[in-house]
Amino acid sequence: MHGQRTADGRRRWHQWSEPEARAALAELARSGESITQFAHRKGISEQRVYYWRKRLSNADAPAFVEVPLTAAARPQIEIVVGEVTVRVREDLDLDRVADLVEVVVRRGRGC
Repeated sequence: MHGQRTADGRRRWHQWSEPEARAALAELARSGESITQFAHRKGISEQRVYYWRKRLSNADAPAFVEVPLTAAARPQIEIVVGEVTVRVREDLDLDRVADLVEVVVRRGRGC
């Protein structure tokens, strides 16, 4: 991955593509070298290796994926009292939910 040279012998800068960066990071991992040693041997900057390592580690992070709910899969709240489980729609009025919980608790106590 040594860069090309200009007519006067200076190194020409080459930007890595993602596949090139992945290949370089895989080579680094196999080599057992430090980033400094690897970069020196390859004739690249350490900053380039650090940049791509961070960029690609973020790319592998899990992303939030929105899942649309169908009418059949409405969000629910589940209330468990003893052996009784009550499921209510998430958008149900809170006073009605409280009344329902109170009844379930009373019945659970045998009142």
